[in-house]
Amino acid sequence: VSTQSTWELLRIQINSDMDTIKLDITVSSLSMKMPEIKFSRTQTIASAKLSLEKRVGTNADSMQLQLKDTHGNVIGNMDNNEETLGSYGAIDGYTIHVIDTNPMSMAKQLEDVSQVVKYKIEEEKYKARDDTFTKFKEKNPELFKPKAKPDDNLESDKAALIQVGNRCQVVKSKARGEVKYVGKIPEMGHGFYVGVLLDEPVGNSNGAVKAKSYFVCEPKYGLFVRPSDILVGDFPVLDIEDADEIQFNIFM
Repeated sequence: VSTQSTWELLRIQINSDMDTIKLDITVSSLSMKMPEIKFSRTQTIASAKLSLEKRVGTNADSMQLQLKDTHGNVIGNMDNNEETLGSYGAIDGYTIHVIDTNPMSMAKQLEDVSQVVKYKIEEEKYKARDDTFTKFKEKNPELFKPKAKPDDNLESDKAALIQVGNRCQVVKSKARGEVKYVGKIPEMGHGFYVGVLLDEPVGNSNGAVKAKSYFVCEPKYGLFVRPSDILVGDFPVLDIEDADEIQFNIFM
């Protein structure tokens, strides 16, 4: 295979990796959470709803989708079926919260235990047992601490070490580029982010998030990540001859 062909295959692989995102799923009518479900950034909201039908037990027409960040904060309602997950700012680790509007959905029927005859135990016998939830809670108090408030300065220390104009490399994909923005992006969640102008079209943005522009570039040349997701330093533009080395790093 020629070096040119290897580079083209690598570009396709990077595009595929950058397009796939893993999102947690929660449902208003269920107490459980489904972690790390794979979606495509280019997948429409209508398509995402259809793929969720069998997982959440309600039909697509009865779903209202919300996007939440890693701290559980609502970023926005994904109410336009023609828009894509990427256009709403969905990235790895975020959550799709499904609001089930169907009162007769299977999910709600499974979760409703009001008709179940409950087993009762005398209080003294319950206290004497070692396998109760109360005893577990007493032995593991750290698991039941109140959730910390969202940190508006998340990764501010790392962001302070990055400047616009720095050359950088994305930790996961090894894609390289130039820092074009450092700061907060409320549309994506709390804390600090970095906007990168990539050397190759392997990104997922044109420098804008939900129609708000943070820098300007051609489609797929932009990428927004947390400061911890890039390295800054002497990362020159790669030659085609470097493709084999990058490919090795990606598939390791």
